[in-house]
Amino acid sequence: MRKIRLLILLFVGAALMWGPVSLQAMDKEANTIDELVSMFDESSCMECHEEIHNQWSQSWHAQSVVSSLGSIHNFIEIGIKKEWNTEVTRGQLLKCLDCHAPVINYASEKLAVEIADMIVTATKEKGKPAGESAKKELAKLNVGCLSCHNLKALAVAPGWNGPREEGMIYGPHGEDAGDAHETLESIDMTRSAFCMQCHGIYTAADGETIQCNTLSGSYQNAYVAKGGSKTCQECHMDKGHMFPGGRDLDTVKQGLGFDLQINPYRHLPGQIKDVKDAKKWVPSAVVTVLIENRAGHRIPDG
Repeated sequence: MRKIRLLILLFVGAALMWGPVSLQAMDKEANTIDELVSMFDESSCMECHEEIHNQWSQSWHAQSVVSSLGSIHNFIEIGIKKEWNTEVTRGQLLKCLDCHAPVINYASEKLAVEIADMIVTATKEKGKPAGESAKKELAKLNVGCLSCHNLKALAVAPGWNGPREEGMIYGPHGEDAGDAHETLESIDMTRSAFCMQCHGIYTAADGETIQCNTLSGSYQNAYVAKGGSKTCQECHMDKGHMFPGGRDLDTVKQGLGFDLQINPYRHLPGQIKDVKDAKKWVPSAVVTVLIENRAGHRIPDG
């Protein structure tokens, strides 16, 4: 019986090793960006999920680092170096990149500092060869498939959910993906709390809280508290994995109600200073504009 169990374990281990993602070497630390990306190889995901991958490639998740270089640069140069007067470390950098590129958790200390330097270079040398070269490297980092479907899948309530399984793919329903890979259910992925891990107040490993925006606060305090029941996913995944938001016109139209009323009238005679025209009617109008917030959070926000 023990031999049979051992063979089964070896078979499962081999299946994970040769499966669609490379998560078998999680005890290692990457020393280059290419090595880090290869540890979380997601290239085979598109073979079965081509449509989803195409949607994701058009999303801001696909460029979560390069689209936020200015903000992350300020966090490094002004926050870490000046206001806190401390060194740039992986732990400090993760206060931004644990959300913008969760794979940084598996970068070596040396690589993390190099990535911070690249972010500074890409910002300060924007449009120049050095800056464009740094940006090209940083574009390899993003919020990819495994960021949500593995690394963050159980992180909403780790004490309740327990540790995630390395090499496992988590989904909202846990469907069987056939021979490609096993999928375990993570019910948290259907709830707003899942998105709020990053789109809200982030608690770093040292206990410091980082608030990049007030999105989760206004959602909870001004929407849910007043009876709102929609989740982030209901509005922001109606186009699948594009995750449309404030930069998408259709989403803005859904989130804003707009009503325009124009009431024409004319001023009474005698309102014009010029005596010659004192008996003329003056055409005028009262314009009333009503903008209604239909979103589950304050607008603008992010």
